[in-house]
Amino acid sequence: MAGQAAALWRVATFNIRHGLGPDGRVDLARTAREIASLGADVIGLQEVDAMFGSRSDHEDQPARLAELLGMQSRFGAALDLPPIRAGAPRRRYGVALLTRHEILSHSFSLLPAHPHHAPPAEPRGVLRAVVRGPGDERLEVLVTHLDNAEPAHRTAQVQGIVRVCQDLAGPALLMGDMNAEPSDPELAALAATGWRDAAEAAREIGEAGAAASGVIGPSGAAGSVPAAVPESRWQRLLSAPAVSLRRLRLATHPARFPVRRIDSLWVRGDIGVSALEVAGRGSSDHRGTVATVHLTR
Repeated sequence: MAGQAAALWRVATFNIRHGLGPDGRVDLARTAREIASLGADVIGLQEVDAMFGSRSDHEDQPARLAELLGMQSRFGAALDLPPIRAGAPRRRYGVALLTRHEILSHSFSLLPAHPHHAPPAEPRGVLRAVVRGPGDERLEVLVTHLDNAEPAHRTAQVQGIVRVCQDLAGPALLMGDMNAEPSDPELAALAATGWRDAAEAAREIGEAGAAASGVIGPSGAAGSVPAAVPESRWQRLLSAPAVSLRRLRLATHPARFPVRRIDSLWVRGDIGVSALEVAGRGSSDHRGTVATVHLTR
């Protein structure tokens, strides 16, 4: 509505490793507390069990997490296996969406593997939903988890996501465990089809705001402009891409000492990103990533 500030959405992605912690225990209440600490109202989860087996006590994890958090949930099964015995539920494993908002529709699509490589260890998919938020705003949300071993399979799976998104018209959010850095070649089709890395979008907004204020620090952050001094050997090392401190701050895996940013959020269309942060270490082997976004039209 004209004259009103845009509503903010807190969105997050988190690979929960079916609730398994470094202590060897599956504790879904602990996982729920870690999800709650993200402060998000739309969360994409990976490695979620739904009656999958004894490792997670045959629990319907999406439903249980939704109950613990007071949210709605939707689930997409990449693995959908027959029951162990007649009359038992099917054993499923995949991705899930949790939200405080209303879910208007959802669907799940399996993603292709590369035809000229050995089949992946497990199939992958993408969960797609339309979420209605504050002020009747609607956001297309996609949650995925790409292959962990073969870049060619990830390339094919990203192409599959691109095809799933061919009919997207409004603002959209894609999030998940990509098992690749946002700049890796297998994710190139996302940028080529209008998707923007949320971390880069947030950085650009921060730099633009700092530039408007007339003070820009050496890394683009607001601050005083230092006098020109000769660059030392250590400054050259710290500014090198392989040792980028900013890159390490955004890394998500492994959780104990993260060095790779393989869990990421992407935006497309009329949507802005005002902040992005990586959560502290929890019980999973991944760290959650949280962004603050707003629809721009």
